[in-house]
Amino acid sequence: MKLRHLFLLGTGVLLVGCSAPTPPPEPTTTTTTKPEPPHGPLISLGVTDAASGLRAVPIRLANCGSAPLTVTGYPALRVLDEDHKPIEVDVRDGADAVALVPNLEHPPTTVTLAPGQQAEATVLWKNTVTDATVVATSGTYFDVAPASGQPWQTRKPDGPIDLGNTGKVGVSPWAASPDKGNCQPPG
Repeated sequence: MKLRHLFLLGTGVLLVGCSAPTPPPEPTTTTTTKPEPPHGPLISLGVTDAASGLRAVPIRLANCGSAPLTVTGYPALRVLDEDHKPIEVDVRDGADAVALVPNLEHPPTTVTLAPGQQAEATVLWKNTVTDATVVATSGTYFDVAPASGQPWQTRKPDGPIDLGNTGKVGVSPWAASPDKGNCQPPG
């Protein structure tokens, strides 16, 4: 009887020892993908200058493509609310539509940017309230395109677009910039 128990016990040990091995877990790999750099025109905004009620925001257009990029005249611009919906604002060509700023007073020209170069323009507005019965206009984002009919790029300035009740902005024409274009997507 003892021999039989030892035999059964030995068989059980053999069966346990012969069970199929558990496969090792699949190796996990973490792939960090960097966002693909932009191709073609990339628009960014500079720091808002908000002196004495006059607001000025530089608009930068970098040529992130591999071919020359030509822009003529003025950037296309519209003001959006916090829900990204356009608000009614009178956008005028020429910064002098809002204020006389000598370094922004130049005629529109044609600017050709080699890859990596940039052009600049400036959007100006006044935070002026002249009529207390008119609700002040305020936006959150700019939609900017290199020119009318080209794709919009939505950008948020570093401060509010507080138009008071003037309801208008002026945009200077594109001008070549000596600075290298920044082809990092706005973050």
